[in-house]
Amino acid sequence: MSLNFSSPFFLFGLFGVSVPILIHLLTRRQQKHVRFSAVYLLFQSQKRSVKTSSPNRLLLLFLRCLGIALFSLALANPFLSLGNSEVLRNNSPTSYVFIVDNSFSMRTQVKEKTLFDLATQFLSKLLTQIPDGSEFSLVLASQPAHISQGWIKQKDSFDKFVKNLKPSYQTTDMGHTLVKAANLLKNANNKEKKLIILTDLDKNGWDEEVFSEIGTLPNTPLQIYNFSSLSFKRNEIAVESVQTHQEFLARSPILKIRSTIKNYSNENQRLPVSLLVDKELEKEILLDISAGQTISEEFSIPLRKGDPIQGQIKVGDDVLPTDSRRYFSHHPNQNIKVLVVDGDPGTVSHQSESFYLERALNPFSVSASHIDPTISTLAELPLRKLSDFAVVILANVRELPIGYELELESYVLRGGALIFGMGNQIDAKYYNEKLGNLLPITLKAIQNIEKTHLLFRSTEHPVMRAFSAQAIEEMKEISFHSIYTIQARDGKNFKVANWFTNQNPAVIETDSGKGKIILFLSSLDREWNDFPIQPTFLPWIQRWTQYAARGLENIVHQNLLVGEPYHQNKDQDQWVVETPKGNLHLITTADGQATFKKTQTPGIYRVFELPEKHTQKTISKLPLGSQPIGTFTINVDTKESSPQKISEENIKTFLPNLKVTIKSPELNGSNLPSAGGMLLTTPLFLLVVAILLLESWMIRRE
Repeated sequence: MSLNFSSPFFLFGLFGVSVPILIHLLTRRQQKHVRFSAVYLLFQSQKRSVKTSSPNRLLLLFLRCLGIALFSLALANPFLSLGNSEVLRNNSPTSYVFIVDNSFSMRTQVKEKTLFDLATQFLSKLLTQIPDGSEFSLVLASQPAHISQGWIKQKDSFDKFVKNLKPSYQTTDMGHTLVKAANLLKNANNKEKKLIILTDLDKNGWDEEVFSEIGTLPNTPLQIYNFSSLSFKRNEIAVESVQTHQEFLARSPILKIRSTIKNYSNENQRLPVSLLVDKELEKEILLDISAGQTISEEFSIPLRKGDPIQGQIKVGDDVLPTDSRRYFSHHPNQNIKVLVVDGDPGTVSHQSESFYLERALNPFSVSASHIDPTISTLAELPLRKLSDFAVVILANVRELPIGYELELESYVLRGGALIFGMGNQIDAKYYNEKLGNLLPITLKAIQNIEKTHLLFRSTEHPVMRAFSAQAIEEMKEISFHSIYTIQARDGKNFKVANWFTNQNPAVIETDSGKGKIILFLSSLDREWNDFPIQPTFLPWIQRWTQYAARGLENIVHQNLLVGEPYHQNKDQDQWVVETPKGNLHLITTADGQATFKKTQTPGIYRVFELPEKHTQKTISKLPLGSQPIGTFTINVDTKESSPQKISEENIKTFLPNLKVTIKSPELNGSNLPSAGGMLLTTPLFLLVVAILLLESWMIRRE
């Protein structure tokens, strides 16, 4: 049994007790020097009075001293231990595995500190109680779980290591963390083994399936300290997603930014939602969100001169600011040079195969559509340099010049995009025989029908994501009366992006080398359908052109989560990625793809193309001639945002072979709490009150 004090008030109490006793002794000493020459009767009377009252005075003095002492002890926050602490249950050397939850939910604010700060502070104090000769190791529990420190016996080194730890922006992975901890304990040097977890018990991190991988650890004590008990508030709000898309049908380009916001609290919230562009406040609104509700909010801003847009959506201000903001970036479509080969030119312009196609690709100007089409006849085709174009569209082309199919094959393999539009000029036999290395299908026959319509089995295709539900419904009403039927080639792979309602494919796509091939199985003019005169034809053909040229790639793949790698698919040998903190990283293309993996911080990352003459292996600043080519964003995974906690019963179910106890950490005192003890502050204050009442009763009785 031990009694611990955590306040200097204990010394003050000892001083308070000694002063009344000293005064009393001095008073008694003075009484001994009273002149004996006083009147005998008066002296006798006084002596009897003193004898009668002395016991009461001594008792009052004792009670007052006791009251001061108990009051001082109460201020010292004493803790009575009925046994040694969990860590010090025995003094023999022990092997400890500490698991520290460093996921982003541990960034929850508690006054001026985070839960993670409190956890490392607690662990640092815990080390002072470890018996000499013990060894310890540390596993970090954010995804991916990893051993941060192997077995070590030097307390000072380990303590310094702990104090330098930082929380991550990733989610919890407690299952795989415990697997690694179990493997550490199997290789421990001491007979006594203990497992200690410092976490906020975020339910997201406890995947039941993973716990079956944990090896047998019979009779191993598992002590869990729940740091969420130190937080007065829980996480209330999170920005779950931000999506951007460009409005195609307006003369002045408009960027629409749609955000999804979740209210995790049990109360209705009225919160400010801010749109920040280039770190400046662009717009702000007040948003009402019901308890537990997820809602969407959309902002619209003009695209200024086609410049890239970099910004964030920020909502409210709660104890976990990490998920209250979400980053986005948008690059207006870069100029794409397109070669349109007109396979059926007409004497009147609007009767040409390329008439509607040219106007849809470039309705106002290149600066508006970012697509620069060039119209060519078949006779002019051999005079064109294919490498000058990102996309070639063959619109109802009967057959190519002799041997030109080899030029097209080489063009696609190097990264070019090829789009086919059908029509009555198509020679199916020529396509099947000469273009077999390009096409994953064979053309069967023209099917003339009364009417069929586009069928959208899924709107998740990158081309279709920009279309509203209303626009898709309008596209479903378009009538098609002639289509080409197809048959798959053996050993060839392709995807059906759209269907017709008569169950025939409408659009198919395939990759070939570094390039892409798209087939639209109806005409791109009005001969077989009414699509080209519909408002939706313009954004539809533009997005297919951008997609074929991989111009949608930055938009579609820019929204990555923390820890996910960024891929760049181009032929350039070297690239530079600038992180949100301004650090530069050199990445090199291998097999046509460059990969960047250092994405542990949320924010906007910028990508630069280096000049060809650059040969250095490292980089500290951007060399002259570097060109910005795009951005991508890294955001947190909001499944960590949920304030739901896992229960002790569930943990014991997951870990039936371990002795599991869950406690709330005490950080006020200089010593950590002991197991099986109790705090004596309240009982001591009650005793002080009782002494005051007793003293009052005795004085009244006098």
